[in-house]
Amino acid sequence: MTPTASVIVPTYNRPNLLERVVRALLSQVPATAPYEVVIVDDGSGPDTQAAVRQAAGSDPRAVYLRHNANRGRSAARNTGIHHSRGQIVLFVDDDVVVEHDYVGAHLRAHEAAAPDRVAVMGDLRFPPEVVRASNYAKYLQSRYLGGRDLRALTTLRPADLHPRFLITAACSMRRDDLVAAGTFDESIRFYGCEDHILAHALKRAGVRIVFAPEARALHHDTVAIGWYRAKMLEAARDGVPVLLRDAPEFLEETGFADLLPVNRERDSGVRIGRKLALRAALNPLTLVALERWASATDHIGWLYSPLACRALSAGWFLRGLAMASNGPRLVVYGT
Repeated sequence: MTPTASVIVPTYNRPNLLERVVRALLSQVPATAPYEVVIVDDGSGPDTQAAVRQAAGSDPRAVYLRHNANRGRSAARNTGIHHSRGQIVLFVDDDVVVEHDYVGAHLRAHEAAAPDRVAVMGDLRFPPEVVRASNYAKYLQSRYLGGRDLRALTTLRPADLHPRFLITAACSMRRDDLVAAGTFDESIRFYGCEDHILAHALKRAGVRIVFAPEARALHHDTVAIGWYRAKMLEAARDGVPVLLRDAPEFLEETGFADLLPVNRERDSGVRIGRKLALRAALNPLTLVALERWASATDHIGWLYSPLACRALSAGWFLRGLAMASNGPRLVVYGT
């Protein structure tokens, strides 16, 4: 039977997490329409295949594919797309454990939107115990759609979201729309902005981005200041230049607009002043002080400061933009 949906899971050297992810995906409620789970091993060691075998057994819905060498997350997802058979494609990262009605919730969101073409963002959150234990995790949670209060979410128009909210750790779209948008840009070899570029292409093609709060999943990422510094630096260094080339208006519509390089032909005098002031305020000494303060107070709940966390992210963004494009890889999974 041809599946209605294909769930694509790119993975690299995280066998223990992957086993939980695959088990959850193969344990969806019985009423779920036929689906397959396509696991793309991006050149991992032998433990990854063993984890898939342990989680899936002989379940015919599980499809295991392997790259002989590590080619990056974009290439791994594209391999999954190429081998997928479902009309609806879901993306789930190898550290995202979904609830039992996750696939069904995505499919219902697509059905409810018909005949409109939509891309669906699920309700991705960190485990509650992680959020309780870390101020920075609390900040990151507040940036996810499911972490915002109803008033803030309404302002963001959850039935027609900006493409920055489509995170390919937990989303879905029609396969035809995905292929027409060009799939993932494999020039982004490691981490950062590949999902933004795809989301922009989908919006430009008339695909509406919607939020499905019933499609719940937990993000079991390591929430640590150093890990998220590496993510932001690599995304700004490697992904943002591609984003600015292919979708220059994307970041102009976000909170990062005044962190972009000064454009003396286009920027007004006031805006140039704002950009220069931010760079002066978020200088290297300030950034080091912010990092030390955030690390020292991360487990002290009453010292939580969203403003400090936001400034930290902005400072990393600026630093990443200034880094040499041929620098070493910063975000390495499975280590």
